[in-house]
Amino acid sequence: MNQLTIVTLGTGGEMFLTRGVERALREAQCVVLRTERHPMAAFLKAEGIACETLDALYESCEDFDLFNHKAAQTVLALCREKPVCYAVSDASFDTTVAAILKEKPASAKVTVLPGVSHAERCLSMLDSHADALRLYTAEAFLPARVSPQEDLLLLEVHSRECAGECKLKLLELMPEEMEITFITGNEQTGELKRKKIALYELDRQKSYDHLTAVYVPSVPMLERTRFNMDDLMAVVAKLRAPDGCPWDREQTHESLLPDLLEESYEYIQAVRDEDIDHMYDELGDVLLQIALHTQIAIEHGDFTIDDVTSAICYKMIERHTHVFGQVKADTAEDVLTNWEAFKREQRGIQTHAQAMEDVSLGLSSLLRAYKVQKKARKVHFDFDSALDALLKVHEEAEEVRENIQNGQDTEMELGDLFFAAVNVCRLCGKDPDIALTSSTNKFIKRFRKMENAIKSAGKSFEDLTLAEMDVYWNAGKREE
Repeated sequence: MNQLTIVTLGTGGEMFLTRGVERALREAQCVVLRTERHPMAAFLKAEGIACETLDALYESCEDFDLFNHKAAQTVLALCREKPVCYAVSDASFDTTVAAILKEKPASAKVTVLPGVSHAERCLSMLDSHADALRLYTAEAFLPARVSPQEDLLLLEVHSRECAGECKLKLLELMPEEMEITFITGNEQTGELKRKKIALYELDRQKSYDHLTAVYVPSVPMLERTRFNMDDLMAVVAKLRAPDGCPWDREQTHESLLPDLLEESYEYIQAVRDEDIDHMYDELGDVLLQIALHTQIAIEHGDFTIDDVTSAICYKMIERHTHVFGQVKADTAEDVLTNWEAFKREQRGIQTHAQAMEDVSLGLSSLLRAYKVQKKARKVHFDFDSALDALLKVHEEAEEVRENIQNGQDTEMELGDLFFAAVNVCRLCGKDPDIALTSSTNKFIKRFRKMENAIKSAGKSFEDLTLAEMDVYWNAGKREE
């Protein structure tokens, strides 16, 4: 295969052409111009530099993916016959160049000559200098992460639809009234113009084409009303700083554990209430606990938030070999079976008793009992039904009664009673922690109703016996 030289023409006229690129154009046996709709087309013709173009492919290809492939095939085919100089606006961003580099044979000799890019031209028109800048074509930006802490330049905002999609993406975190710079160009002359507009006006401009660009400045956190994980970590770091919050500075991993548990249960309640607003609010509280624990770890040099996300991503990829690997799993049960086998191998678990011992001691007592019982069920050491398990509850309750009557320590028998009750929950398909939380909430609700009824009757708890209180309690219960 002959030499292929890919050159950057820029988006302006001859004043933006580098000497190296001009020399390559003049010395080339064959020049292929991506499109004749380029400000340099007239200059090349005037200088006697003959060019082929790929304009015919635009008409024959139904989408840009096919066009990029066909363009790459056309240029590479020409290169098999003679050396080729392929000219594009910006070799660094051009999608046909990417296709060529991907599809070229290993023996191909390809040289890419940079030039004055459209991005550099746009940046030169700004009123300020960007210390940190994210650079995307508009289409590449759509699946990307919005980062309000850095300036952003979007290139090739080629249509109103594209501009609308970019606007919606930016509005995830950026204020709709913020000022951005909208840059348009003349395809024939390459002249660029700019104007300041509000972000919400991005898809309300007169025209768009491949020269259209948008500059979005960074926005300080305190000037926004929407935030991402980076913002949360910054907030927590500030709270834990010497000039931050005295309470937050005093917290440790151990002192925060009750809060983590409490926030988790509050989220569970929001889900059970089907309260969407409270769901994301309570999840935020859970996420705050994760951020606090992570910040404490950062201060001690133990781990960072990237270690946290890396650990869980690695674990999910490792656990889901039926998604990321070759293992077959057609049902949810297959997934659990595969994971159990993998975990046993990874942790060196060889017996069922070891599998029970592997259940985390950090779980609540009810949840740990629930998981241990599920391990026992795998070897069929279990009750046939919830009703059979309920008989065991009666048996254990009787043993507790005997302990109390005989003045004996009830701790072990009470534990057996709870363990038996967990069995009933499990065989009824219910989580014991959640069931107990629901009952506690129900008790509080009924107690409040009883208290209100007593107050409405002009009485107080001090005026009533337990039997009299039961009258109000049962009345509220009947209302439910």
